Amino acid sequence: MADWFGKVKGHVGEANRRFDADAKQRAEAEAAAKSTILTDKMLQSGQWDSGKVLFTTLNGGVTQITANELATFRHNMQIAKKQAGFATGKGITARQVIDLASAKPLVYLSDRSDGARSDIDRARKEITMGVPVSALHDSVRFITNAGGSTPGVTRHHVTIQLMGFRNAVDAIIASGGDSAAVRREANKMRKGGLKFDCSCDRHRYFLRYVATIGGFNAGRDETGFPKIRNPGLKGVACKHVLRVMTELESSNSVLRFLERHLQGVSAYKANTTVKQTEAEEAIQSKAPARIKTSEQRKAEAAKARDRRASKRAASAPKARPPKKIDPYTRRIESALKGGSLTPDQVSQMRSWGWNDRRIANAAE
Repeated sequence: MADWFGKVKGHVGEANRRFDADAKQRAEAEAAAKSTILTDKMLQSGQWDSGKVLFTTLNGGVTQITANELATFRHNMQIAKKQAGFATGKGITARQVIDLASAKPLVYLSDRSDGARSDIDRARKEITMGVPVSALHDSVRFITNAGGSTPGVTRHHVTIQLMGFRNAVDAIIASGGDSAAVRREANKMRKGGLKFDCSCDRHRYFLRYVATIGGFNAGRDETGFPKIRNPGLKGVACKHVLRVMTELESSNSVLRFLERHLQGVSAYKANTTVKQTEAEEAIQSKAPARIKTSEQRKAEAAKARDRRASKRAASAPKARPPKKIDPYTRRIESALKGGSLTPDQVSQMRSWGWNDRRIANAAE
């Protein structure tokens, strides 16, 4: 059993305690007399208490915020909202999360010898598994290994809210509960719109604001602009969420879990929890799936097609070279076509013992 995983029992309470502590600390920070949180209201109006001096890392170093920085913040917000049509209430797909994490990465400041500087880099190198352990109605709870970022923390909790849950239930009811329909709807649901939340500090301080304004935040909304940690609003998901997105989209064990959850729905409600042994088997049963962008998938698919075409070409029967026709036979055929010889004449000459050379000469 993986040391990081721990117990399934109590995972909901542990996750709730972390999320509740986060919300409490956030509320206290904004209510503090010397709060430096740049709220949406302050961002829009450009006004705050004269005693507050707010800073940003927008231009590289730490500088005081001016009207120019505020304008840039608002511009960055508009760009983030327009990404893939976010803030429409339909959430984001697992595939979009992976592709955006690669296309607009938030780079870590610390250098590493292995070159893992973005969230998707670290997801590939550090986060080995994302296991669904329970689901309540339209929300699925995953546990991932922590990746060593926070001392004393071995696992993190990722919550995925599946936007297509009700439509899936409706389709299954209409089919009469057919098992093929359950599998089809579970597969459609996991590849459709979703929202997410994670218990890690990376999501909390760097990326929750992006998720909030993007319309794909499943936890508490963040209204404080990340003026120090992520003023450019780069990135989309932490390494734990990226691992979960890959497992959600492609893992057969996750698909089976979703089928099981949908089969237990009554009045659009369902509560599913795996046993400890089931979670342990899921972890030990396979190596982590590779986290691939759409471009990487296309490139690999093209290479696979080329390999199959080469294999077919190599196994195809070789075409026989055309049979050589001697010049006398060719002259006889030409004479037959031109009418200077008839088939009966050729047959008679051959009955006399004439060879093709003599017949061809006679035809001239």
